[in-house]
Amino acid sequence: MKKPLDKKLISYVKDVLVESTFSEYNEILEVYLSNGRFQLCTEKAIYSYEDKYVNFSETFKKIDWSKLFVKKVLVLGLGLASVPQMLEQVFRKKFEYHAVEIDDEIIRLADKYILDELESPIQIFEMDAEIFVDIATEKYDLIVVDIFDDAIVPPQFEDKSFLEKVKKLLNKNGVLLFNRLNTSKQTLGETLKYNSDIFKKIFPLSTPIYIKDNIVLCSDETILLKAAL
Repeated sequence: MKKPLDKKLISYVKDVLVESTFSEYNEILEVYLSNGRFQLCTEKAIYSYEDKYVNFSETFKKIDWSKLFVKKVLVLGLGLASVPQMLEQVFRKKFEYHAVEIDDEIIRLADKYILDELESPIQIFEMDAEIFVDIATEKYDLIVVDIFDDAIVPPQFEDKSFLEKVKKLLNKNGVLLFNRLNTSKQTLGETLKYNSDIFKKIFPLSTPIYIKDNIVLCSDETILLKAAL
């Protein structure tokens, strides 16, 4: 959707509410114009923010793309499609995407505000990501896990069996990026413990990427720029 110029200009001074809605999975879904970008918020979390979705924009800057040969990307948790939008429009990458999103209202919002601007082929699966990884047969070069229930990663997506299923969907030398919160000493400790106790046992080369308010677990530290380590 083309952003109305008057609202876009105002959004650099204060956030402008564009649409408020709800769904079976989210009691509050609000789309704002903020700093000229569409932002999707729930009551307690930001689900998308175009190129200012810093957990992934900063992560993508730390990747040595010459070491990562990507054709097909799987995104678990669509939001307003910040991941494909950034990779296409900011990082100038030409990838094919499969995106999994359980909330049909989020899919509608993504289609309304972002997807029609993208040239990248995107196939969206409206279903539970836990079920998708059970039945998927295709392989991916990059898998992005960005699944939250408000500000919490649902426990089934932290389970060892989920990670093992995701690993089977990776091509040889494929990489998993798993977004988690880092908003307090408690969430930091929980994520580092999860990395050492579960994630690293399945992905021995994994490393945490520290972003403001987030930690993105990268399954293979060798694809990161040396400055990022």
